[in-house]
Amino acid sequence: MSGTGVMCVLISVFSVCCCESSLERNKQHFSIQELTVTGVDLKDCGKQKNVCVMSSSDCLNTASDGTPDVLTSSENFVNMSCHFVKHEESFSCRWIQTSVVPTINTFIISRCFSHEFLRNVSDPSTDVLMSFLSYRENDIISCRAILNPHSSFYVIIKSVNVFSEREIFSHVSSVVLDEIVWAPRPVITSVNSTDTSLSVWWTSGDVTVTKCRIRYRCLDTESWTESGVLEVCLEFVYIISDLRPFTEYSVSVCCRHESGAWSRWSSEAQVMTSETMPRAAPQVSYYLVLDRSRQLGILWKALDPSDAGGIIRGYEVSYVPVSCLSQQRSVRTSDLKVFVSVVSGEYDITVTAYNRVGRSPNLQLRVNVDHVQAVSAVEGLWVSSEGLSLRLHWIHDFTAVNVSEFAIEWRSSSNPSSGGWKRVNGSTFTVLLTGINSEETYSISVYSIHGSLCGPPVSVSADLQHGTLMDLVSFRLVSVTKSCVTVKCVWRETEPSAHVLQYTLVLKGKHQSQYLTVFPHKEQNSFCNLQPNTQYTLSIHGQTSTGNVSKASVHVNTPLLDYDDIIKCCVPLVLLVLGFGIFSVLIKTVCKEYFCSNVADPGYSLIGHWLLNAPPQANSKVCVLRLENVFTIDQQSEKDIIRVERLVSSVEVVKMSGEGTDQTSDEAENSVSPSSPVDYVDLPSSADNLDYVHSSL
Repeated sequence: MSGTGVMCVLISVFSVCCCESSLERNKQHFSIQELTVTGVDLKDCGKQKNVCVMSSSDCLNTASDGTPDVLTSSENFVNMSCHFVKHEESFSCRWIQTSVVPTINTFIISRCFSHEFLRNVSDPSTDVLMSFLSYRENDIISCRAILNPHSSFYVIIKSVNVFSEREIFSHVSSVVLDEIVWAPRPVITSVNSTDTSLSVWWTSGDVTVTKCRIRYRCLDTESWTESGVLEVCLEFVYIISDLRPFTEYSVSVCCRHESGAWSRWSSEAQVMTSETMPRAAPQVSYYLVLDRSRQLGILWKALDPSDAGGIIRGYEVSYVPVSCLSQQRSVRTSDLKVFVSVVSGEYDITVTAYNRVGRSPNLQLRVNVDHVQAVSAVEGLWVSSEGLSLRLHWIHDFTAVNVSEFAIEWRSSSNPSSGGWKRVNGSTFTVLLTGINSEETYSISVYSIHGSLCGPPVSVSADLQHGTLMDLVSFRLVSVTKSCVTVKCVWRETEPSAHVLQYTLVLKGKHQSQYLTVFPHKEQNSFCNLQPNTQYTLSIHGQTSTGNVSKASVHVNTPLLDYDDIIKCCVPLVLLVLGFGIFSVLIKTVCKEYFCSNVADPGYSLIGHWLLNAPPQANSKVCVLRLENVFTIDQQSEKDIIRVERLVSSVEVVKMSGEGTDQTSDEAENSVSPSSPVDYVDLPSSADNLDYVHSSL
């Protein structure tokens, strides 16, 4: 924004402030003033025979012609009217004063004023006043007797500011007492009441009045309800109907005679309508208490005064199992809650309020003890003091069951009868408890209510000096990661050293700070979105009415990597190495099986051993004639390569013994000679009983 724009904004703000200040200065303040005087209150001014005053200091300085001369400032007198009460011989004036500054008011009564003064007074009654100056008899014979029905005079009201002692005078007013006669103030003689009506009797003395009016109001309100004009006689009675039972009312009457003005309102008569039976049943809620024994907690709302019909003396709670009606039980209490023992199944519960006249209608609920829907309790209950009252704060989750209202109960620890109940709307999360004794410790409970269902109470102890009697003494680290720090708070029920409004956990680092308000219901609290490998300072601050109190602090270092990060890095690497090893073994096995076949070693078989070690024979040939036995091949046998030589000499049968020895003749050894190429035949390993034929040519 440019400098010109900033300047325009500042000028606008300054103009608005100046206008508001000007309006505040010019704002008019009003107050209703009334002044009444009788003949006894008036006195003369010595040589000033034509003046009557209420105080000797009001005697006016006289001009050269012998008449009083005053200066007036009548802007502070609005709607001034005067009246005369004949039987009291009293004169009264009422006006609206345009200032709320305290003043002292007096009357100045005279038969005439100076011509110069009258010319300076811009009053519509000046012409009338000028005609009165032509009277020859201006002297007042007796100030005590001037207030009579046949008298007439001029009056000025003198008003003196109590602080500045500034004198202000009203306009000159011409008064003819016979024309401003008030009817006498009526007197209320008796008032009879029923539960919904009042019968009012009054009288107006010896003066005959023709019309009257009556007004009434409830004492807890400021506005009046006024009746129309009543045509009446000497004895007057009027019935006010459609009232609330057991409610205190104030009643007043005014009257007028045929040609006079309305009288002042009579003295107020206070009367209370009588009691009646309660008109409505209490609103009941319940919750299940799972302790050593199963109990049902039942609480209800106190009846409104308009429905109570009087003073509620107590409540009666009846409960009976649906399966066994003979086991009905009843409990009477003056409290707004009760606990009843239940077993299982369905119960019928009835709550009734009663007063001296009768009982309220019944409210019956059917409750299945085995299936009671849970309503979440409040959280973060905290108490602080405000003067002679206790301020409660709590937290409730909007995502839970819609809570219609909260019920607050407070009881003195030493005097359980000292306390009370209060109901607030479900959207309210704070309430002020009044009537608290500064020397008492109170147990305060808050219930969350949803229709006929109620959540379990959350309680805390408190007093006016310390507020909540629970102190946050320390905390310990639960976990520290690269981005979050979790701590567990340690609370202790005790009187704190200071009146703590709330506790705050503060986490401060080089580049960031976080604040977290903590309450006893939540032991663990976390700070997140932190920077890794950074040092932070964690501390407890208690906020008081005068400042902050530090309780404990600790330094915390966030790690560079978390355990999860390490696991995420190592596990894939281990899996990669393991997979590579398995893949290598599989490749080696496949290559050996299909691409690199094993070559048999003849030296490991009997025939191969014999054939490899047989002496060479000239012109001989070894031929296999027959195999008498069937070869037995096992899984470990291997194929042998047998060399067979064709011999041209005669055949000699050679039989292999069991020990594997071979027998040949000397002639055969010397005469063996190859006559054809060597053939290799693959044969299985033979057994011990294998016969051969050796022939030589």
